[in-house]
Amino acid sequence: MHHHRLDELITAKLSGTLDESGREELAALLLQHPEWEQQAALLEQYWNSVPEPEAPPAAVFSEMMAKAEPTGETTVKIVAWWKWVAAAVLAGLLCTAGYHLWQGTRRQKELQLVETRNGERRHFRLSDGTTVHLNASSHLTCRLNARTREIWLDGEAFFEVAKDPTRPFVVHAASMNIHALGTAFNVKAYPEDAQYETTLLEGAVEVYLDKTPEQKVRLRPYEKLAIGSTTAPASPEKKIMIKPVVSKVAMAKAASLPVIDSTLSETAWVSNRLQFEALRFDQLARLLERWYGVKIEFRNETVKNYVFSGSFASESITQALQALQLTEEFHFDNQSTRIIIY
Repeated sequence: MHHHRLDELITAKLSGTLDESGREELAALLLQHPEWEQQAALLEQYWNSVPEPEAPPAAVFSEMMAKAEPTGETTVKIVAWWKWVAAAVLAGLLCTAGYHLWQGTRRQKELQLVETRNGERRHFRLSDGTTVHLNASSHLTCRLNARTREIWLDGEAFFEVAKDPTRPFVVHAASMNIHALGTAFNVKAYPEDAQYETTLLEGAVEVYLDKTPEQKVRLRPYEKLAIGSTTAPASPEKKIMIKPVVSKVAMAKAASLPVIDSTLSETAWVSNRLQFEALRFDQLARLLERWYGVKIEFRNETVKNYVFSGSFASESITQALQALQLTEEFHFDNQSTRIIIY
């Protein structure tokens, strides 16, 4: 009812027939429904942008008026009536467009993007109650509606999924699809890495690949699924590998561990600690670039093959590299956001 009255008031305003009380009513209505202001502004902007029609030649106009034989008052009424009709038609058309615009806006709200840069990590909660930790240099798009919950991930994220049996929770990351209900798991899928990983800490997930959706792999807590990347130049054979991420002793104690296990290298980043095990220096360099927001350049090919294990938390990039120098010999030049290793 209110929206119909809005159409009437805007039509009167555009046609120039809106009186003072009508202007006050329109202002009050827009104040009560601020979401309609954009539609009203769009209508007025479009109306003002339409050029005035050119007046016909004097002879033609005289002939038209002679046939009509109107009085001056009638002429004014005819002009006003046509202006009102034009405004009403425009209002009707643009209100319909406004509805579709609102529908599009609603769909856009369903599809939301969150992204991080190198050196940046974010922690947030989705509208369904799911908690998300997004690692550096990652892009996450989510669609949450009454029927489903879908996530598209490029990078790394840790999910603590809110239970909702009526709405599946699915993460699409590279060629992997992870289907979960009320669970906690980590997904790592950077295009430049040699492999993609899914690590389950709590609950259960089913993982399947785009090309073989019928072949579902079910993970148990403290298991990791890894698959070779299709884009990385040094990609291993593209096959699914499943392995435990902790010892049997640790698994026996899993019930007493918090959901986010900071002792695991796969999820230590969620607790603001970069942990790595037996990584070549060129692989570690990518982690350091994301973690510290720097660019690392190697000037010595031999140094790339050094293997490191360790962890960093509050250390600066200079302190981290100095710690690595304690186990292997190399030199580096720190140029703010650019590190040269030789």
